Amino acid sequence: MLHLIGIGLGTKDISLKALEAIKKSDLVYLETYTSASDFTLEELSKLIGKEIIPLTREQTETEQPYLMKEKTVALLIYGDPLSATTHLEIIEEANKQNITTEIIHSSSIFTAVAETGLFLYKFGKTASIPFPQQSHKPTSFYDILKQNQSIKAHTLLLLDLKPPEQFMTPSQAISILLELGLDPETKIIGCQSISTNNQKIIYTEAKNFSKLNWTSPPYCLVIPSELNFKEEEFLQKFKY
Repeated sequence: MLHLIGIGLGTKDISLKALEAIKKSDLVYLETYTSASDFTLEELSKLIGKEIIPLTREQTETEQPYLMKEKTVALLIYGDPLSATTHLEIIEEANKQNITTEIIHSSSIFTAVAETGLFLYKFGKTASIPFPQQSHKPTSFYDILKQNQSIKAHTLLLLDLKPPEQFMTPSQAISILLELGLDPETKIIGCQSISTNNQKIIYTEAKNFSKLNWTSPPYCLVIPSELNFKEEEFLQKFKY
């Protein structure tokens, strides 16, 4: 049995259903590369009362030690289990091996981003901004932004992370977008640690992001399209 368990965005997001499944599990793993949270592995382990085995990207996608027929396993996932395509692939592989799976949902950035005051139904495609490499500098996220703007849809941009130390900040992401041609006057929402005690939301022009300080990952950006007057009104409290 494999439980894919969403642990949400903060320490108190773990549901009673999730805790019950964890207690019944022989082994507990934590997928650490698709997102991050404000709580440490030690804090999480103390909260659930069990040892947690962290997994790298290679272990999660290739080695997959959590796929066991003879044991009950809990795979903990920041946010909601089905927010990343990686986790759908895990379910498919478990099905091929005749391993029963259970999904336990939790809070996710895809809904928590409504803390900005923007209407969720007005968002278009979500994209991720990766750290640029010398040999590879993808720009597909910028194409998605332009597509969304063409249909007057808001854009959620998730920022790259390489736990435990490397997290792309909103200011770094804006620098990349400006290099690709983003208008410095574009109004953007920068977010850190949404739905936690370290939450910060700032609404300002792209040109101002170099002045801002970001202290608590994970981070994301929201680039609004045409705003409803209610959205505009709500955003004023985050204005820089």
